[in-house]
Parts: sequence; structure tokens; C-alpha cells
Amino acid sequence: MDVVFELLKLGAVGLIAGLFTSFIALKDYRYKKWWELRVSAYQTLIEALSDLVYYYERLYNAELLKQELNPEFEKKLEHYHDLAFPKVRKAADLGAFLFSEDVNSVLSKYMESRWDKHQTYGDFLDMRLYQTKLCLKSVVNASKSDLKVKRRWL
Repeated sequence: MDVVFELLKLGAVGLIAGLFTSFIALKDYRYKKWWELRVSAYQTLIEALSDLVYYYERLYNAELLKQELNPEFEKKLEHYHDLAFPKVRKAADLGAFLFSEDVNSVLSKYMESRWDKHQTYGDFLDMRLYQTKLCLKSVVNASKSDLKVKRRWL
């Protein structure tokens, strides 16, 4: 009878240890997957904003210096904008799902600023360049704290 009781105790300990270990592993797996999804979203957003900064810088510098852009280069710049802006718009639509509240509000303000009125084309480019740089800086700073790996005991 003692042998059966000892076997039952060992079986119960093994079952509890297995359940506890699988619970911890599943929780860790979910955390890592969620973190990877957020990293990917931040990376895509930062790359798109960086491309928009490049786009507005080149146009603003050409406008400031009263230079005509090479049509081939202008087409390349438009390509940057055509690829980057939809990514930023989608990130703004995702909002609080993947990003922090700070990033969500910065993106909302950035998207609303598209409709601001400007006196000249140069003013428009200057303001868009400033707003895009500000948005990029805010997103990068927020990503540093949002994506920090938290040390957890369990």
C-alpha cells in the first residue's frame, strides 16, 4: 500500500510540475510574440517616417535654392512618398492597438496636420518637414521605452 501511495505522490508532483512549466512557457511565448509584433510595427513606422523626412528635405532644399529637380530624381522622390505615406496612415489607424498612447497622439496630430493651410509651397514643405521630423523623433523616443524588455521573475 505504501508503494502505491508513493507512486501516486510522485505522479501528482510530476503532473503539477508539468502544468506549471507549460503555463510559464506559454506565457513567455505569448509575451515574446507580442513584443516581436510591436517591434515590427515600430520598425515599419520609423522607416516610413524616415523616408518621408528624406522626401520633404529634398523638395524643401530644391524649393529654397530655386532649383529644378531632375525629372528622374523627382519620380524617385515621389516613389518614396507613395510607399511611405500609406504605411504611416495605416500605423495611425492601428493606433493604440500596437503603439503607446504617446505615439498614437503624435500620429493623430501628424495626420491631421496634412490639412493645414499654407501661404506658399515653400511654407507647406517647411511645415511638413518640421512635423515629420518631430513625429519621427517622438516615435523613436517612445519606442525606446515601449520596447524595453522587462525583467520578469515569472
